[in-house]
Amino acid sequence: MTTAPLSARKLDQLDHEELLATTRHLLAETQALSSRIAALNEIGVAINRTFDLDEILQVVARQAKWLLDYEHFSACLRQPNGDWHIVTLFGKPYTMNSVDLAATANLGSVLKSGHSRLIQQAEPTMFLAHFASQIIVPLLDHGMVTGAINFATTEAKAYSQDDLRIGYMLALQLASAINNAEHVRQLNEIQIAMELYNAELLASNQELDAYNHTIAHDLKSPLTSIGLNVDMVQRISKDALPPKAHQYLGNIKAASFKMADMIEQLLWLAKSRNDKDSVTVVDAKLPIDAAVNRFQLQLDANHIEVVIGDDLPSVMGHSQWLEEIFANLISNAIKYMGVGKSDPRITIRGFQQGTCIRYEVIDTGVGISKEDQLHLFEMFTRLHSVKAEGLGLGLSIVHRMVSRMGGQVGVESFPGTGSTFWFSLPATETKFEVPPLVAV
Repeated sequence: MTTAPLSARKLDQLDHEELLATTRHLLAETQALSSRIAALNEIGVAINRTFDLDEILQVVARQAKWLLDYEHFSACLRQPNGDWHIVTLFGKPYTMNSVDLAATANLGSVLKSGHSRLIQQAEPTMFLAHFASQIIVPLLDHGMVTGAINFATTEAKAYSQDDLRIGYMLALQLASAINNAEHVRQLNEIQIAMELYNAELLASNQELDAYNHTIAHDLKSPLTSIGLNVDMVQRISKDALPPKAHQYLGNIKAASFKMADMIEQLLWLAKSRNDKDSVTVVDAKLPIDAAVNRFQLQLDANHIEVVIGDDLPSVMGHSQWLEEIFANLISNAIKYMGVGKSDPRITIRGFQQGTCIRYEVIDTGVGISKEDQLHLFEMFTRLHSVKAEGLGLGLSIVHRMVSRMGGQVGVESFPGTGSTFWFSLPATETKFEVPPLVAV
């Protein structure tokens, strides 16, 4: 008596032996499926440990036999130029050009449609011509076909829908690993290109800075000569020249001094980019006193009082750079002090703030609008609200030097109430008391 298929009979119609056999069969299938899924997980873990495409394919080639029976296993991958390339992982290698691969009835249709194919009885084709059963699953990256994996055997009807699902799950893992590897490859190429570009840019900047130094120093010499010659003419022809001529000579001398100052600022910009000396502990009072002395004549002429706080903390930095920073901030305060102030004053103080030392240069000048503050530390920026001389490089120099020493710089100001320019640098190991912030 022939036993009807399980699909056509109810379980309650099976006798004890048939039910036991059916249960054993289902358990065996479940165990086999569990083993295949466990093998898939192991493959997924292994191929995601590396971003090297060859290593990924080698892992898949070694482990795929735990998933499917096959006589041929290959991966078709899209190359950076758009061509298709077959990598044979098991069996006889295939060598076909990209056009022929895309035109095949089996692999070509998957590459075009992005849909998997389960072939039970294959027709003769240029790819996998001698294999009756085939599983071809696309590799996808955000919906775009980047390749396919191909399993084949000469036995007809060897693969089932479950085998196709296993192939699909493997394709998902492989596609993800390949996409990650491709992204890493592209990032590495970008990094190499950026390193090359940075090296070229550094060489170009060094060449440009060397040129700028040469030009700047060459320009300073004739400017000094112009000033000396003007002095000579004024002394020799003191009574012979009319007052208007003396005025013109004075303008020439003033212009030469102004140009020399501009050149000096440009040299400081170049120096702040190239100087790579390590920072040291600096007693802040020394560079502050030196910076104030530079402008003593201007301070006296404009009746500006300078108040320097007591117990100024030391800081990690470059002494010469700190002097230049304070000099630019003091110069800026003088330029924008305004006229008619009843008590023109510049206050310099410093205190510890967390792990940093904060220095402040506070003036009682005209103040700065919010709009002007946005571009204050950019090169060649001068305020439109006040007519002041200069090239507009001073605050740019401050910003660059403070940044190079690992600090920050900023401003707090309101029009008509003065400004507080501040910068902070890493503190030394010495602990300092934070003084109360009392209006000065």
